[in-house]
Amino acid sequence: MVTAGADRRGSPPPGESTGGELVARVLREAGVRHVFTLCGGHILPIYDGCLTEGIRILDFRHEQAAAHAADAYARLTRNVGVAIVVPGPGVTDAVTGVANAYAARSPVLLIGGAAPLALRGLGALQEIDQVALMRSITKGAWTVPETRQIPEVLTTAIRTALSGRPGPVFVEIPVDLLMTTIEDRLAPIPQRYVHRPRPAADPDALARLERLLAEAARPVVVAGGGVYWDDAAKSLATFAERAGVPVFMNGAGRGALATAHPNAFSQARGFALGQADLVLVLGAQLDFRLGYGRPPVFAEGAKVAVVDVDPTELGRNRPLELGLWGDLDVILRQLTDVTPKTMAARVEPWLVAVRARETESRKKLDGFCASSDVPVSHYRLAAELARVVTPETIVVGDGGDIVGCASKVVPLHRPGQWLDPGPLGCLGIGPSFALTAKLLHPSQRVLLISGDGAFGLNGMEMETAVRFGLPLTCVVGNDGGWGQIRNPQVSFYGEARAVATSLPNTRYDLMVEALGGRGVLVTDPRDIGPQLERALGSDEVWCVNVILDPEAYKKTGTVSMAI
Repeated sequence: MVTAGADRRGSPPPGESTGGELVARVLREAGVRHVFTLCGGHILPIYDGCLTEGIRILDFRHEQAAAHAADAYARLTRNVGVAIVVPGPGVTDAVTGVANAYAARSPVLLIGGAAPLALRGLGALQEIDQVALMRSITKGAWTVPETRQIPEVLTTAIRTALSGRPGPVFVEIPVDLLMTTIEDRLAPIPQRYVHRPRPAADPDALARLERLLAEAARPVVVAGGGVYWDDAAKSLATFAERAGVPVFMNGAGRGALATAHPNAFSQARGFALGQADLVLVLGAQLDFRLGYGRPPVFAEGAKVAVVDVDPTELGRNRPLELGLWGDLDVILRQLTDVTPKTMAARVEPWLVAVRARETESRKKLDGFCASSDVPVSHYRLAAELARVVTPETIVVGDGGDIVGCASKVVPLHRPGQWLDPGPLGCLGIGPSFALTAKLLHPSQRVLLISGDGAFGLNGMEMETAVRFGLPLTCVVGNDGGWGQIRNPQVSFYGEARAVATSLPNTRYDLMVEALGGRGVLVTDPRDIGPQLERALGSDEVWCVNVILDPEAYKKTGTVSMAI
């Protein structure tokens, strides 16, 4: 029996639930303990259900930031992260966050409100075709046609998000369905509906990969985000040690091997890929970050083998010697078992050559990091950040040049310790990622490294961190502009024609103080370390605003352009 309302206390009678309660019950069954949102009338019944089910609601200042928080939640838990937004502008505001999750293989569930079914097509408040809008940036998009189908549609979406290559999904639910009361027996909550088999390599494919390794004199491993999502870091370390191969980590794969691991490298990647005769790519996309897997980034005659949970990645952008579809943890354990113990000794000269190039590049970086110039150089700031990062610190990178420098210098100790936007290059993820990391890991220190441009996109979410008591430290590398774009712009077109890339040296520290946190302005490199320790040792939200020399990064000869 379906009824149009509830009893006079606002709750359904025993044995009945509102659509909003069904939503919350599905989320609870899926292991979701927090949802991220910005309020609106269309989604209030879901809030009420979440309160009943003990799901914590965190409300943000912008829907994009709420979607980013769901993305971070998904990455840190390897489970679905949930954002709930109103229809129309709420959904469109969240698009960027969902698109970023799609590129990063992050299983986000975006739930959007919708106008009542009876008013569809009449021009109701905030009515747009949301499902069509979301299809191109999700693994699936659905609208719920009736209240009793809420559990089935939501669980279908969650299963889709988590199965195979993870990714975001979208479900819209009309507000009248959320407010309708229905007998529980008519809308049972599905259980045990997500099954993630862990495919292994078949014997023939494994034998081919074994032969490729046996024939290689200069093998290189590139470990990408798939290593993280398949929880394969330990198996990667075991394989790398047995095979004696240099490993370079990409994207969410950073930290799969600790920086100090003897097989972990970062600065010699160009040399190693340019000289390799075999490149084994594990869960990394052959996109712009790897030169599309083609020369001159990859050696002209290199054989390339790719292992990925997504079969559509096999053969993308270049022909492969071998493409393997399956679970990276399982396949790495298989590969370790068939790798001869003598391989490490055989390729030792190659490992020594790569290590020599790594050491040479590190020495050059150390010189930049030692700068005592005022204004502060990007690498000196990066070096000071590196000194305060412990194994228990979660690091979030949100910016251009300053994050690029930090990624070269800051040591990582474990998988999931470093979070950044991913291949979409979406700025503004920082505050959302950082406060979500603190939410999930309250005993760990959270360090957000932000460019001044990036901070301007969602800096208001520092108030969200204050409001929910989530102490984090945001370091703004403030070079007064969009440096990663401005430097090549000036180089190409000259100072007189450099437009739209300059910013003032804004007092972001005072802004965070106005939002209820603490802030400090730093202009001398000697003050960076003490202020970082002070902020990270605090139980408050901090902004350490460091004024940088806009010319310093250009002087290192490592200028990059974001294209």
